[in-house]
Amino acid sequence: MITGNKKDIAKILPYVSERLGVALQYLTETDFSKIENGEYHLDGDKVFARVDRYVTEPKDRKKPESHIKYIDVQYLGEGTEKIYYAAKSEAHKVIEDYAAERDLLFYADAGEKDAVTMGDGVFAIFFPWELHRPGCHAVHGGSAVQKIVVKVVAE
Repeated sequence: MITGNKKDIAKILPYVSERLGVALQYLTETDFSKIENGEYHLDGDKVFARVDRYVTEPKDRKKPESHIKYIDVQYLGEGTEKIYYAAKSEAHKVIEDYAAERDLLFYADAGEKDAVTMGDGVFAIFFPWELHRPGCHAVHGGSAVQKIVVKVVAE
């Protein structure tokens, strides 16, 4: 997992792949207050963004997840959210497999202890070898968020 602040993206662009650079540049150049929910293709199916609004939930109501084909670049346009994460291992049990249709695997509780708090310009990049549990409360009670997930093909 890589995390950082939107204001520092220009510093890391020379160190990432071209596609990941497209995703990060999108975060720096887009005024998300003017973006509706939906899917936005930046480079066909190789790099695209999904924008959604929802309310965070307690950690125990969210499931750890991972992807096979795509890297997730996660960012909030508004609100605060905590994302728990851990390295994926063979010990983690898949409980729902949507890999073929949606590039999404859900896992039984993975006991993730590490977390990143999203908001105030923070972004996080999750790779296929990592579990992440997004959409969790960062503060007592729920937070209404606008979530931007830029999907970057990992090949």
